[in-house]
Amino acid sequence: MFEVQLDGVPVISKKNRLRFGKGRTYKDKVVADFEAELSKAAAEVVAQLPDFSAWTCPVKMVVVVQVPDKRRRDLQNMLDTICDSLNNLVYDDDVQIVSIDATKTFGKSWSLYISVEPAEN
Repeated sequence: MFEVQLDGVPVISKKNRLRFGKGRTYKDKVVADFEAELSKAAAEVVAQLPDFSAWTCPVKMVVVVQVPDKRRRDLQNMLDTICDSLNNLVYDDDVQIVSIDATKTFGKSWSLYISVEPAEN
């Protein structure tokens, strides 16, 4: 099982779409920065797991996002960014995710908990 906790970093709820301009494609800076932060935290966890390599089998995921206020934030958009951030670290590609249990809660600060494990057949 893979688990990571990320506290104090705002979870981005912007649509995770590529933008086009000046003859190139790019992601919004806030989305790219969040993906980099989560990927870094995930890579640190993976480095501590002996003989771990990205899963190639179907996986299931649990995600709990705590937000600091009751402003409208789209959980689905958060999930898109979170799933993309773990590609090639925890699983080869987010297409392998067959089950997601996602919860958005309200608290005093930002918090993100993710667990991923192989799905049972």
